[in-house]
Amino acid sequence: MKEDIYGLTFLVADLIMIVCGYWAGWRFIKQYRNYLLGIEWFIVATSGVNFLIWGLRFADDPHGGETSPQYAFAFFLDAFSRSIGITLLLVVGLMAVTHRYKASLAVEIGIFVLAIGSGLFLAQSKYRDHVDDDGEFILHQGPATFYLVANLLTLVFLVYFVKRLWDIGATRVAVATLAVSLAATVIALSYDFFPLPDSVDPLQDRALFYTAALTVWGLQLLTYLFAYRALHNHNVATGVEPAPAAPKVMQA
Repeated sequence: MKEDIYGLTFLVADLIMIVCGYWAGWRFIKQYRNYLLGIEWFIVATSGVNFLIWGLRFADDPHGGETSPQYAFAFFLDAFSRSIGITLLLVVGLMAVTHRYKASLAVEIGIFVLAIGSGLFLAQSKYRDHVDDDGEFILHQGPATFYLVANLLTLVFLVYFVKRLWDIGATRVAVATLAVSLAATVIALSYDFFPLPDSVDPLQDRALFYTAALTVWGLQLLTYLFAYRALHNHNVATGVEPAPAAPKVMQA
């Protein structure tokens, strides 16, 4: 019975992240023409779909799926987002409302190329294991340090982003943005520096950890959209940014 509950919570959390990613990503593209954030949100959601299918396929034997292409793809998508996607790409995307900066096509392509290269390098098989055959913790110092520095630098910008929200009176979304950003940092630090050993029950402790992680990531995707919207609307209301053009009406 407990195993069913743990599996269900993981499933629900993953579905929440998937829905938040695709919906918020589509809003970024359709409403704000922010392709950097929109595509990255799609990538995170796709990562959730891949993770969900992999989890269902190898639910009875998680280690049995470590040789599957889905496992390698999951690590690539994770490295893609953690290295550049929800760091540099996020910052440049949010600068559209903080500094009215619209990246050129060349810059956008360059960021995605950099993210792909980082993802491929950091998703190498030698970086995938966090415990050895004896269950001892393996610290991949290079990747872990890089992820930590990238995360903390991004967090500095997000604190500034929160202050901008607070200054315009969007206090609720400001608090929510700060909360999910700090929670995501805790999740990242736990995964890189304090991973769960193989000795724990994969259907309990691991399921609970990933449930928490997926929930936080899903809330991140949704909260950042609302935060972006709040600053965008404020910019339009104060004349800093032009209002979107009204749709054309066909004359009879």
